[in-house]
Amino acid sequence: MAFLLIVLLGSTNIAICQSSVQFKMMFNNQVFHKDSSYQNKAGETIQIHRFMFYTTKWKLITATNDTIPLSKEHFLINIEKEVSMILPFIKWANAKKIMFDMGVDSILNTTGIQTGILDPAIGMFWTWRTGYIMAKMHGVSPQAKTAGNRFSYEVGGFQSPYNSVRTIVLELPIPAEKNKSITIKTNLANWFSGKHNIQISTSPNCHNAGKLAMQLADNYASMFSIHSNN
Repeated sequence: MAFLLIVLLGSTNIAICQSSVQFKMMFNNQVFHKDSSYQNKAGETIQIHRFMFYTTKWKLITATNDTIPLSKEHFLINIEKEVSMILPFIKWANAKKIMFDMGVDSILNTTGIQTGILDPAIGMFWTWRTGYIMAKMHGVSPQAKTAGNRFSYEVGGFQSPYNSVRTIVLELPIPAEKNKSITIKTNLANWFSGKHNIQISTSPNCHNAGKLAMQLADNYASMFSIHSNN
């Protein structure tokens, strides 16, 4: 339940409240349902069976352009686990933007075995040289010239020039509502056409850092938009 607190920052009283960020999966203007059929921009028919991505470094930018950290934790968003798509945060009422990284901090890619949500056993890790999978999408399409018509995109890489981490900055509703959660609409159609046009018929797989991974990372950076809950 939302509750209002008053804290003193310097000499200015700023209202904050218990709130949450919720990811809402969409495919263009349709609410996304796992295993339903959709068409990408190239007209290819797709069914998405799996979609997961890491986020971290959540911050707010206030109306006075101060940056306020929300969390340094890593979160794994998974369409198969509804609870993973709701993140509880303390939200400043005068915030104008929210920002986060999509991916895993580069330091954690090189500092040995991690636990919890970053445990390699979860299946979001390549090797100690190539690091974590930042985002993953698996599914089927008649246009995929592969066994079982499967497409498989696992986007990773943390070293230049193939760093697949992307920083997302989103405008919050104005005025920000104190006791309301924030819904981030996540448009999976942009995975294929956010900045680059990716066709399953010619590129059905991505399992290593490189040009295609960078194009997909550019695309998934454009998937997000803010909606305020009523």
